[in-house]
Formats: sequence, C-alpha cells, structure tokens
Amino acid sequence: MADPSFDTEIASTDCAKAPLNPRWIFKLLVITLVVFVVGAWGLWDASSVYPARGVRHASWAQWQYLEQSKKANAEDFGVFIRESSVTNPVEELARLSEPDTKARNAQDAATATSSRTLRASMLSTRLAWLEALKVVGRLDEEHTTIESPQRELDELKANWQSASSVPKPLHAFDLVVQWMIMVLCWSIALVMIVHMLRVRTKKFGWDADSMTLTIPSGKSITPDDLDEVDKRKWDKFIVFLKIKASHESLGGKEISVDTYQHLLIEDWILAMEEKAFGSQEDEDHAESSSD
Repeated sequence: MADPSFDTEIASTDCAKAPLNPRWIFKLLVITLVVFVVGAWGLWDASSVYPARGVRHASWAQWQYLEQSKKANAEDFGVFIRESSVTNPVEELARLSEPDTKARNAQDAATATSSRTLRASMLSTRLAWLEALKVVGRLDEEHTTIESPQRELDELKANWQSASSVPKPLHAFDLVVQWMIMVLCWSIALVMIVHMLRVRTKKFGWDADSMTLTIPSGKSITPDDLDEVDKRKWDKFIVFLKIKASHESLGGKEISVDTYQHLLIEDWILAMEEKAFGSQEDEDHAESSSD
C-alpha cells in the first residue's frame, strides 16, 4: 500500500501554532454532551422520579396495612384504633425485621387455624409499610402517626381502588445506582472537558524552509533527526517519530503524535518523512529497476 500523500501547499507554509481539528472538537463535544445528559437523567431519577415512586408505593403499602389492621379487630377488638399508629417506627421496624419474628408472622398469616392469623397479617403488612418509608427517608413518627385510622383508610382506599396499577417497590439500591450513574457520567464529562482544554494548550509549530517541527515540549525536530516514522497506529491517526541518538535532547526517544486532534500536522510529518527517507514511489521504482 502506498504511503499517504501530503498537501504541498500546507507543507510549504509556515505556521506558529497548528489549529485544533473542528471534527475532533465536535466529536468530543457531542460525546461530552451525551454523557452529561445521561448523568443529569440519573440525578433527576435519584432526586425526583424514584423518590416519588417510593412515596407512592409507601402510600399503597399503608393502605394494605390499614386494611389488615381493621380485619384484625375480629381477633382483638379495638386493635384498629388502638395500634394503627406506630409511635417508634425505627424500633418497630427493627423488631419486625428480626428473622424469628418475621418468619413467625409469615407462618401464622398463612395458617388459617392460628389464633393470631389476622394480627400476623397486620404485622407483616406493617413491616412492608415501614420498609417502604425507610427507603424514602420517612421513617419517623410524623409519617407513622395516624390520627384517624378510619378516615385515612377511606382516603387511601378511594385513591388506590381506582389506580390502574400498583407502584413498583423502591429499593435503596435503586437510588444508589442512579446516584452512581450521575457521578460516573459527570466525572467522565469533566475528564473530557479537561482533556480538550489540555489539548488546546499543546503547541505544534512548523518552519517550512527547514521543515522543522516544534512539538509541545518546545523541542524541534527536522527530517535529519528522524530515525524512523513508525505508522503502526496510522489507522488511529497516531504516528511515532523515532529520533536519532544524535539529537541533543530527544536522542533515542520515540515521540507519539496524534494527527487527528490538530490540523496540518499530518501533512508536516509526511513531508518530513519524504525529505528524510524519500517517497514510496521512489522505493518502488528502485525495486522494479533491480528486478
């Protein structure tokens, strides 16, 4: 495959600083914008959408709890009025979450012959309600005190009986994931912005008469300084300039240059390569003559 050709007009024109490639800038800006929007979406979900869903589920869970609490009156008259409120929700959640207590209530609720079937069902739904409140940060007495259980039950029943679907339970991990999405995406966006600013400060200069390339470090390279122009990553717009040992400050080093970030640099390097090693056409002609 023949080496890429260069623009002789570009190679013959001095340039103090190679301009950024608009296509590269546009590409990174689009990616940065997309990542930022995804992060903003994660923030919106974590701070608004998911908590709202959690509050709705807690409301539905409270309806289920009050329904079971009223049914429990058949086993213990007055329990609906007397015990619907939870005066210390944190301690009550801890008590109902104990493995033995939770298993006992679940077993009794499923056993029709148990003397506490209805109370066990009430406690199981109370546990689900308190868990839902904890996820949305409402596990406090303000949200677990029910002044009028019957009025509250009537309001919840009127609301949820006409609902088209039951809200999906919200788990604490759901919120954590959304916050992680926000942090990750915005971190990536910040890194890309910093990267663009850093590339913008890189200065590549060109002296056409001597074909001298000035790299961001301030060092200069001429065709006579090149030991090899390595194009193993040319398809990714990366070229490696291997410097002769005789160079005063870069001797023996390999300089990686991204020719996509800045305009003109590709033509400068190709011009330097041709000056240092001749064109591919010359090599092909020499090989055909020897044959």
